[in-house]
Amino acid sequence: MAAPTTIPLELPPGILKVDSPNAGNGRFVDCDKVRFVKNKAEKWNGWNKLIDDQLRGKARGAVAWVNDSGSTNAAFGTHLKLYAVTGNDTLTDITPVRSSVTLTDPFTTTNGSAVVVVADTAHGADDGDFVTFDGATAVGGITIDGEYQLTLIDADSYSITHTSAATSGASGGGSVDADYQINIGTASEVVGLGYGAGTYGVGTYGTERASGLQLELRTWSLQGYGTNMLASPSGGGLYFWDEGASDQALIVSNAPTYIRAMFVTGERFIFALGTDPSTPMKLKWPDQDDMTDWTPSAANTANERTLQYGSKLMAGAALSDGINLVWSDTAVYVFQYTGQSSIYDSRLAGTDCGLISKLAFTRVGGAAFWMSGHHFHMYANGISFVPNQEDIRQGVYENIDPDGITKTWCVYDHKNNQVRWHFCSAGSSEPDLYVDVNLEDFSWTIGTLDRTTGTPFRTFDASSLHVSSDGYIYSHDEGKDADGASMRSFIQFGLYALTRGETNVDISGIIPDCAR
Repeated sequence: MAAPTTIPLELPPGILKVDSPNAGNGRFVDCDKVRFVKNKAEKWNGWNKLIDDQLRGKARGAVAWVNDSGSTNAAFGTHLKLYAVTGNDTLTDITPVRSSVTLTDPFTTTNGSAVVVVADTAHGADDGDFVTFDGATAVGGITIDGEYQLTLIDADSYSITHTSAATSGASGGGSVDADYQINIGTASEVVGLGYGAGTYGVGTYGTERASGLQLELRTWSLQGYGTNMLASPSGGGLYFWDEGASDQALIVSNAPTYIRAMFVTGERFIFALGTDPSTPMKLKWPDQDDMTDWTPSAANTANERTLQYGSKLMAGAALSDGINLVWSDTAVYVFQYTGQSSIYDSRLAGTDCGLISKLAFTRVGGAAFWMSGHHFHMYANGISFVPNQEDIRQGVYENIDPDGITKTWCVYDHKNNQVRWHFCSAGSSEPDLYVDVNLEDFSWTIGTLDRTTGTPFRTFDASSLHVSSDGYIYSHDEGKDADGASMRSFIQFGLYALTRGETNVDISGIIPDCAR
């Protein structure tokens, strides 16, 4: 019997996601948690939980920056809260406070119940908002102190649930300080009904919405600003956090109170996009030297502009050499710094290539990558399609859930030089699939992963932090396992013709050539 012969399988890198695996002759056709390095398949490294603390709400927006002591901080925005991670292991709630008031005897208890009714005329809170009480005296046998999530009753009252039941029915509490955090957002796109649904000024006040208004999910625009951080919740204002000066992010005075998205240019101009609910294509920036001066004049560099192509502005990113991109839902604009009276020259760079969701883009050096409603695009001195995307594009767009498109997000993997998009599969309520492209050979891979947002973390080790749908922060590319559990990975190739049918071949085994 002749000795077996080793026949190399010369399969090109990347996945070919076609209608049938049998159609992928000579190609890999499916995988999970596999990447290609120098044309060879490689299993992902694993991840570990960064801290045991859990974020409240669905995280949609993240950033990392270096503070004034040289350490790296990170921030994560959820539909309920804004958090900072400092010292690699300390989670702090830095959610802005929108209103602080002093109430007199606001609490009413019921014997045997932990539910307490709070009276505050025109409190401005929404159902599910957070309020913190301080300085109260005992009422009904309990002392109401600390943070509570409220249940709306009407415009002048709401209820909270204390940690223990009252021992009597009573009213009181004395002089109580109440801090209301900014109104919470929604975790998913919803249709708002009832009285006053929608943003302020939309529709007639006090008129019930019969057909409903589309309420966008809460995302956060988060940006390092020197050694500090800027934050803007979609549909909200602009906030500034100085780690050493304030426990919470503070409102930026005079900034627009309604912002769809925000970013900082390389010239340190703060671009606020979609600053008017009735004119969602309007953008503004303040004076370069004063973030509180937003009124254009001959004495400052503040400005505003209304763009034409699209129905709403989605996001923006600073690239290099004075080049900045601004996306609408259908188009891309280039803002080039001039330093002249208009500050930036804006021009239309392309249409039919808008952003599929506010977080579906990333910046890589002087280039940008993003996902539109039908293609993957890149900008590097001009707009083009990301190469080789036809290998997987049909499979991605057929599997993405149309009701979860706005939850799509993108991140750059520094360590492996890949751009990855996370999106919801059909019927999934949170992103559970990914597609990524290797920027060295533009090979594409796909797989499954439960992550709702993420950010590159420390530059010196190219680490990254991603958040799961249950609110845990994971440090990726660590070890081989999934936080101590086994990590499933595989790669599959389609039909392969060894001898083109000239002879019969018996296969006794396959020797994998993988790095891990």
